[in-house]
Amino acid sequence: RMRHLRSICNNQYQPSTMSLAATGGGAGMAGGGGLAMSTMAHGGPSAMATHQAHSQQHGHSSIPGGTTTAAPGTSYAALGADLLDKNQSFLNSKGVRAVSSLPIVAVDLYGDDVDVAYFPPMDEEDGSNGGEEDEMAVMMKQMVKMKKGCLAKNVTANAVSNGGNIILKRDDSTAYKAVKRFLTKGEGHDDVLTNAMGSSSSTDDHNESATTIVIPRPQLIMGTRKPSDFNAAAKSAYDKYTPNSSSSSSQSNNNNNSTTSPQLIAEEDGATNTTPLSIKTIAMDGISAPNGDDFDRVALSLKLNSKKKAMTILPEEAVGLLIAQVKKSVRDEFVKDFPESDLANGNNNAAAGGEDGEEEGDSYMDFPPAFAIPGWATLDSTVEALIDAAGSSSGCGPSLHQRSIAACVGALVPPVGKAAQGASSPAGSKLQQLLSETMQSKDAAAAKEEAKEAALARRDPGEVDPFVPLVLLVGVTNEGIEMTAVQITKPQGPDTELHCPFGNINVISSVCYAHGGNDPLSMVPKALDELREQVGIVVPESEEPTAIVTYGSVGSQKHLAKAVTSVLTKYGKEGENSDDYDGWDEDIPIVSTGKGCVSMGLAVLAASVHGRVKLVVSVKGTDGKLRPKAKLGVSVQDVATCAVAVSFNYYGGAENKWTEPKVIFDFDRRVPAGPYQIDFTAAECAAHLANGGKGIEDESELIEKAKNLEGSRGIPDREAAALKCRFRLYQKTSRGGGDDDSGWIRVGNDMKPLSMEHSQKDEGESGDDNMVAIESAVLEISLSSVGIITTKLITNGETIVQATKSARNSKLLRWGTIIGSVLFIGGFLVKSYVEERIFDRDTQRVLAYYKHAAANSFHDGDERQARYLVWKYKGKKDALWRRLEAKYGVPVKHAWEWDDEEEDGAKDDDEAAEDLDGEGEEDEVKGEEL
Repeated sequence: RMRHLRSICNNQYQPSTMSLAATGGGAGMAGGGGLAMSTMAHGGPSAMATHQAHSQQHGHSSIPGGTTTAAPGTSYAALGADLLDKNQSFLNSKGVRAVSSLPIVAVDLYGDDVDVAYFPPMDEEDGSNGGEEDEMAVMMKQMVKMKKGCLAKNVTANAVSNGGNIILKRDDSTAYKAVKRFLTKGEGHDDVLTNAMGSSSSTDDHNESATTIVIPRPQLIMGTRKPSDFNAAAKSAYDKYTPNSSSSSSQSNNNNNSTTSPQLIAEEDGATNTTPLSIKTIAMDGISAPNGDDFDRVALSLKLNSKKKAMTILPEEAVGLLIAQVKKSVRDEFVKDFPESDLANGNNNAAAGGEDGEEEGDSYMDFPPAFAIPGWATLDSTVEALIDAAGSSSGCGPSLHQRSIAACVGALVPPVGKAAQGASSPAGSKLQQLLSETMQSKDAAAAKEEAKEAALARRDPGEVDPFVPLVLLVGVTNEGIEMTAVQITKPQGPDTELHCPFGNINVISSVCYAHGGNDPLSMVPKALDELREQVGIVVPESEEPTAIVTYGSVGSQKHLAKAVTSVLTKYGKEGENSDDYDGWDEDIPIVSTGKGCVSMGLAVLAASVHGRVKLVVSVKGTDGKLRPKAKLGVSVQDVATCAVAVSFNYYGGAENKWTEPKVIFDFDRRVPAGPYQIDFTAAECAAHLANGGKGIEDESELIEKAKNLEGSRGIPDREAAALKCRFRLYQKTSRGGGDDDSGWIRVGNDMKPLSMEHSQKDEGESGDDNMVAIESAVLEISLSSVGIITTKLITNGETIVQATKSARNSKLLRWGTIIGSVLFIGGFLVKSYVEERIFDRDTQRVLAYYKHAAANSFHDGDERQARYLVWKYKGKKDALWRRLEAKYGVPVKHAWEWDDEEEDGAKDDDEAAEDLDGEGEEDEVKGEEL
């Protein structure tokens, strides 16, 4: 992508087409958006890490039934081969294995001096004999490792980083050709470093001279879409390179800054630009003017040769040169430290899987990098640009970590070369010793108190919860301030893992601000107030901080400690007469760290996610045997240092019709977070549009109005509303308040969630003329630990007309299925009922027949025999009646016919009896006559 843009901007060639995917845009270049927001799956938009209060003991718990010692004969290298941190989405097992023989380069890119450290490759001798090694051999190897101490090494003193500035030689033909080749072809890093880049010794305080051009810390502006999006640090660093028209513009961050961001450098034919370095806004296609969308980029114009046209360089390309510079320095140091390694013998390409055409001088570009990113720089566009700048041919992406967490790990790493008296392993750091002593004393006091209460209650003492120390990490640079509260748990001895004395770091809150003033310490009271408030909300049961750790340069740490102590003293005075005093005062110990604390901790963190620093435990399997299992050396539960919001527009993107940004991921959210789902339907969009585009807050009202717009009658309204629906993502890293004027920054282009391009596109049709409306869609939004936003749009691709027909057909099919099922099942019920009635009738017919035809026989009154005959002659009843009649000589009649016959017979008998008594009548007559 960079080479493509590069050649266009330098008028080398003009390609006919360009893929839209080349613009990147981690927040979703591929449309999507939302209307009726579903309930947040993670606790609501303002949800902080309140659910983490008790999570510190669960994030890195021991394996049930396991121990902390490895089984004999374990191949530790094999165990760590597939051990990856799932939060590092740019790492995969294949890429990690490809660079397992190369050192990891840890770069504190945003430090004042760009500290650099490296972690050596995995030891090939670990477990080389497999199961042939006995337990003693394994223990001896472990003791050797403990004796070696920390394997990470800080090489800042030997790394030529120029304080993060890029210094290029001016009016040098060799330098010009090297830079031009790098920008047009994307290769020749070593040529640029050797022939085009200068050192800080050749300049006066990193300022431009007649022979050099200085690009000041390009990492501050990489990935930025327009100068108005610069944070305070970037504005301060590039103020003199930005025209007054840019600085005086008062454009709102919530608006679509169309062509109002001017191209600051006009490279017209015949024009001569005499400015050595300046800023301009370009479009990614290199042809059209900036349009205020995600295809715009802030770029730098370099006048390396006064007789030639200026060249355009993206900030991430300049950062790529800086990364190449530190990787080369690491390569030189590593070769000195490990002269017998394959890298020292020139076998890097084979080990890293490099391409055959790769230049031998650029082989260090395959080194896996790791970057520490401060909270105020965790923007999607910035991190995406950093990933582009760190690209390598080895297939292994960068390891990205929050800078404050790297400082925490670095503060816990044992000092290099310092061992306790008579100890076989290096002594612990000051922070480790303070935390261990505090935890032991607190646990002992709690156990003593529990034993006392148990004795008074005459019961056995129970287990007490282990003390969880709260540690504040405070760092300041010339460009920003970071304050982070963490809880550190799960102590690990040097015999289990030397580099990580504690196995779990649970982040509570992180407050970060970028600044560009001359007094960065002026933001300490504001940041500390906010951090104290957040800690009280998230972990109200926590005690006062066990320690405050400062990191940065030695001078800045001294001034920072004084500023923090001053604020803590104020807290102590204010809480003297308060019942809710939380114990924050000047008595909290402040622990300073070394200059390379961040880079050293970053190297250990990267080694942990690469599987080089791990904890091996023995787990009992189902067969009862112990088997080794590798775990991350340190587990980190991060929180968001940025906020993400969404906005909707129902008028085709009209600037004055956007809704207010609604936060979906707030500060201090547990990350990675998501996916957060937003459901879109054309009916709801039409309901919002009919309401004046203001949005309907009442969900029941929205559902009712949307239901009225469904069906074929509402197709025109739904189509019009769906085509006008727009969705936008925002992000910010500053909490606001006080003198902070930073606001929401747009991420990606405006999305059209309910529009799609027609599959049968006519020649000549493009843009909105060839868009069709779809009925519904679902957008999923996720946030990573370093601010990368990912979106996924899910839809079945049906247009509104198709969806209406499908719904109608589905309705008819549904009712047809219901009716058919009822008829089918009802038919069986009716049939069963009729057959049962017929069966009972015939049974009674047989019983009645036997009663009259074979009275007093075995069959007379035998209901079972009658039912059997009816069942046996099912479907052949006529045959049954004929056989019965032939056998007994009596016609077979229905049961009620026998009853009628009996009644007639009884009547006849009565009449006959009256005739037999006729004598009485004669006497009576005679009596009458008499």
